[in-house]
Amino acid sequence: MKKFIKYICLITLLFGSVSCDDFLTVEPEDSLTTGNYYNSEERIRANTATLYGSVWWDFHSQFMWLAGDQLAGDLYYTYDQEGQFFYFSYNNGNSYILYGWRGLYRVISFANSVINDMPKAAANVSQSVIDAAVAEGKFVRAVAYYYLTEYWGEVPIIENSTDMIVSGNMFVPRNTRKSCYEFMIRDLEYAAKYLPAEDSQKGRATKWAAEAMLAKVHLTYAAAAIGNSGTYGDAATHFAKAKELCQDVIGNSGRKLEDDYSYLFTWEGNNCPESLFAIQCRTGAYGGGSSRNVNFSRSSVIADQTWGAGKGPTIDLQKAFDQQKDKRRIWTYMKQGDYYSMLNKAGGGYHYKNYVEADNENPNEMLAHIKKYVIGKAADTDNHVGLNQDAANNIHVIRLADVYLMYAEAVLGSGASTSDAKALEYFNAVHADRAGLTPATSLTFESILKERRLEFAFESLRWLDIKRYYYRNLTAALELLNSQKRELIYVLKSGVSSVEDRNNNDNYQEFTPEAGFVKVYDSQMFLPIPAEALTGNPLFKDPAVDYTFND
Repeated sequence: MKKFIKYICLITLLFGSVSCDDFLTVEPEDSLTTGNYYNSEERIRANTATLYGSVWWDFHSQFMWLAGDQLAGDLYYTYDQEGQFFYFSYNNGNSYILYGWRGLYRVISFANSVINDMPKAAANVSQSVIDAAVAEGKFVRAVAYYYLTEYWGEVPIIENSTDMIVSGNMFVPRNTRKSCYEFMIRDLEYAAKYLPAEDSQKGRATKWAAEAMLAKVHLTYAAAAIGNSGTYGDAATHFAKAKELCQDVIGNSGRKLEDDYSYLFTWEGNNCPESLFAIQCRTGAYGGGSSRNVNFSRSSVIADQTWGAGKGPTIDLQKAFDQQKDKRRIWTYMKQGDYYSMLNKAGGGYHYKNYVEADNENPNEMLAHIKKYVIGKAADTDNHVGLNQDAANNIHVIRLADVYLMYAEAVLGSGASTSDAKALEYFNAVHADRAGLTPATSLTFESILKERRLEFAFESLRWLDIKRYYYRNLTAALELLNSQKRELIYVLKSGVSSVEDRNNNDNYQEFTPEAGFVKVYDSQMFLPIPAEALTGNPLFKDPAVDYTFND
């Protein structure tokens, strides 16, 4: 038994103690046995703390935004294998597809250890403590399966990793999307039942996070059922359940929308009342923090490490923002004339210009760079940015604004439009009150989809939202993707070259690539299973099967 517990600890990176102020700051323990490890609530919660941070690294460090934002046509970047997401030119050998797949199943293996192994080894703790810990594991497992299912479609459900290892039965088939949705619903219903409404350690999953994710799964299930009730059942039932869950979160959680939109993406704003579930980030080690500050930052003027010079909002996304004066735009991406007092504090703040010769800042093809999640240097953030791609601002998975807009989508259901008063109230809390736009008087799926695009730009939700559109209306979703002209770039007009010229956007013009624009096909709406996984499990090549549930 002692060897077995040590084996579990090696898999899950269990830790010995945990601080209530920062539950990710934990200390390892060398010698662990059934008698001295799971013998207190503190030790069990040290176990579940591993579900929130570095275990997500392989998924969030690059794949999350490559697939969520770049695949969707919001983020311009064309380099090497990362650029393949922009061009839809990837195959199953793309290393980032492998990292995303492997990373999510790593999260699932950690969650499975909490769910299956911890209760057997627990001693001298109440059943309520065990139930809450299992609920954390089931919540995190469901989130991982949500991403897997929406990106890859038919994926294997692994409910007990340890049993697989012990039995030697490592070959499992892919399961149907319907089975995956059912599996997520079961996990999230359990989580909503046993998780607390509030936790003493901010950032841990709560009942409200579980209900919010459950609403999103029901919405996705409902979208899949539109026009396909023979496989997925009655869409109206799932829309009604999503509406009920959203209303419960909005009305009873005590959460509120953040008054300052920019605050949501700073380290100071971690786990603020709008945040329902976020990947917890901290400085101090590679893999423990957010890499987005590095990946999105334009230059060394505003970051200690920087890979973001060639990245920016696509012209299509910029045009969506520019149609109206949206107050969120300046906190989403930077363009000529913008000023940010929190960046480059030593230099008096950061004035964005297309071209600054002294700082070697050149315009990219979009004449804009990403601001969201970019928080600056260590000196700008009280050392909450490290040198190991480890910024300390959390990465949102779901927040209250998402629930507001999901409520509107649930009320709309499979209809063409709605003027429901409550749906408009929640929609306009985001669209009008937060963004400063003209209040909507009716809603369509397309208007909700656009609002979600602007609210959550560069938060890796866009592709997942497009997938619900795809389930509802395949033709319309493909038309949306193919109307983006995502390869449009800005080029300097001939005859102008001075610094003043380069810093005047009127001196640039749109340029269409000679090869034409990317064409997205139905066959590309799900990612290929990585080649390495196919080689390791020949059953993945067989048709997906329904999962057999134990109860």
